[in-house]
Amino acid sequence: MRVTVLLAVAALLLLSACRPRGLIPRDGDAAPFILTTAVSLGGRPIATNIQASLGRDWRYLRDEYGVLIRLPASQFGATDAYIRSLFGAPQSSAGWAARDVGVAIYLQRVENETQIGFHPRMSREKLERAAEEFKKMPRGNGLDAILHR
Repeated sequence: MRVTVLLAVAALLLLSACRPRGLIPRDGDAAPFILTTAVSLGGRPIATNIQASLGRDWRYLRDEYGVLIRLPASQFGATDAYIRSLFGAPQSSAGWAARDVGVAIYLQRVENETQIGFHPRMSREKLERAAEEFKKMPRGNGLDAILHR
């Protein structure tokens, strides 16, 4: 349960920080970026030679809490299959826990997007700071819908 809450806080903090002007647009296959991002943040994939082609028009944001990748909603199924092939089945409904795969990963469909969040292991102090920042954020920017699902 603690892992689920911590993953949710980190994910929501990263999601709420993503203003459209902060997202970096990319084109081309997102699969190599997903793998290298996960590994760069401590991820330990069970396979790395998976062939996948994900999205051609996507965006990402990197901050002190991790990386958020946004793809079109139509890419959710392929993205889910790709991440499962890299890291196995998720350990909870929140996603993959850092203690199990080296990096916390969440995957969800939000409105018209597929969102993937990668969060490295964080110290207790950093998690507490993230939670405090999250509490200060204004509501009504889509967070209320996410929090009450």
